[in-house]
Amino acid sequence: MVVENWYRLLHPKVVHLVTTVNEKGEINCAPFAWLTPLCDDPPILLLSAWYTSHTFQNISNNKEFVVNVVPKELKEKMEVCAKSFPAGINELQKAGLTWSPSKTVKPPRVRGCMAWIECTAREIMKKENEYSITIADAKCVETGDGCYDRDFLPKKDVLLHLGGKNYSSMRR
Repeated sequence: MVVENWYRLLHPKVVHLVTTVNEKGEINCAPFAWLTPLCDDPPILLLSAWYTSHTFQNISNNKEFVVNVVPKELKEKMEVCAKSFPAGINELQKAGLTWSPSKTVKPPRVRGCMAWIECTAREIMKKENEYSITIADAKCVETGDGCYDRDFLPKKDVLLHLGGKNYSSMRR
């Protein structure tokens, strides 16, 4: 028997803001906790974004996105990005967040985040009414000054998703 909310047994998970752009170059930003590394060499990750989301549509069209690691202090702004806005509305602006250009992809980095992983999709899969996943190559990975030690353990509070609207944080 499978119980409701069973996936919470796999939490907590680090909260990320994933930035994409549409065909017009308009920025989209949404929070995700359902990411996981698939391989460290070469660096490959998996993102699970619902197939009707602007994030999934933009990745399907442009094959690029940025994973921005969210610190605890950006929790309220991250929650604004979780709201459902019409296509073409910049969630970063709505949340009062700023951004800067990425080094290898068109979607921007979110300023104030702890780390950035610039990605290009290598495989996109969709099964209607069940799931959609993107397997991507990490093209550029950088951490913010003073955010992590040399073993990538957080020196600042990183935001964790516990399930639903429940959050926590951790640092080394």
